Amino acid sequence: MGSVNDEMKDRKHGVLLVDDHALILQGIKFIVESMPEIGEVCTASSAAEAIALIKNKSFCVCLLDIELPDLSGFELLEIIKDKCPDSRIIVNTMHEETWIVKKLLQIGVDGVILKSSDTDEIKNALESVLKGEKYFCNEFNKIRKRLRFSIDTPDYQALLTNREMDVLKGISSGMQTKEIAEMLHVSVNTVETHRKSLFLKFEVRNAVELVLKAINNGIIHLDPTKNI
Repeated sequence: MGSVNDEMKDRKHGVLLVDDHALILQGIKFIVESMPEIGEVCTASSAAEAIALIKNKSFCVCLLDIELPDLSGFELLEIIKDKCPDSRIIVNTMHEETWIVKKLLQIGVDGVILKSSDTDEIKNALESVLKGEKYFCNEFNKIRKRLRFSIDTPDYQALLTNREMDVLKGISSGMQTKEIAEMLHVSVNTVETHRKSLFLKFEVRNAVELVLKAINNGIIHLDPTKNI
């Protein structure tokens, strides 16, 4: 009869993978499924799919991107932490901006892999967090070290691209998405993408909060006599 340790050793770990890029998702799944300690691997290409899965299954590890089509990856992180407090979370992202690094550290994820890193990092991260350890790839650690010398309050002005600034001005003047798109000669989808990015960078949930935070940080100045 096998010992308790043998049973623990033989037990497979369920993993949830979340990424809206089909090829990346399948590539990660192929890598993860090759690991002997991993059992069932489920995939989701949106936050909605991920939430539906965690309602019906328990996962030892959730490995996800923070850029999703239907919900901020940061919001999904909070939902996972609330619904599955025992699940370990690894973020796999292409974003290397310091504000994103700071946000991930504040949330308290178990690991971060930058998509510019070697694919072996995925295995290394999974093996580490399954042992109860934290894992941050080398490039992420370099950014963490730089953050030690940064101020606590983000420089929102420096975070915005010129186009995001244009969209922010449009939102603050009360324009609808279609109107902003026509003004900037871009598609409605492009404006929506910038809008989501603004919400993410300012850590807000709606346009009112966005405008108020932009005003409070001196990024925009509302003039009641004219539109911005």
